[in-house]
Amino acid sequence: MDTFVLGDTDFAVDRSESSVQVSPDGLVTVSLWGTIEALDGQGDTGPFGWALHPPHLYLTAVPAAWTDDVATMRIDETMADLYDIGLYLHEHGDVTGELTLDPAWALSFSGSVRVLGRVESVEVRLGLPLLPE
Repeated sequence: MDTFVLGDTDFAVDRSESSVQVSPDGLVTVSLWGTIEALDGQGDTGPFGWALHPPHLYLTAVPAAWTDDVATMRIDETMADLYDIGLYLHEHGDVTGELTLDPAWALSFSGSVRVLGRVESVEVRLGLPLLPE
């Protein structure tokens, strides 16, 4: 099952809006969207009830360490100045953590993000490949 957990809220993964790509030279691009249904389901009193759209985790053309067919990357604060990496939820938040990608099987990300001045945990599990629905 796909999950996109921000703090204690599981936004699930909108598979129709999300994408995972690997360039021929091994750069990884990820665009993961939470679902509007999960956002609406928490109502106005939920921890992210103020949000108008679900969160969007993105990494654009980021180099990874490849072992066999599995990519890993450790994302730290210095990478934000070098690559387009973050989480968007009404503002761009810096992301830190570790991503593992097996393009034939799954993607996982575990880390933290700054949302409106607070640090929130973020955990993503996504089954691959992403096939058209």
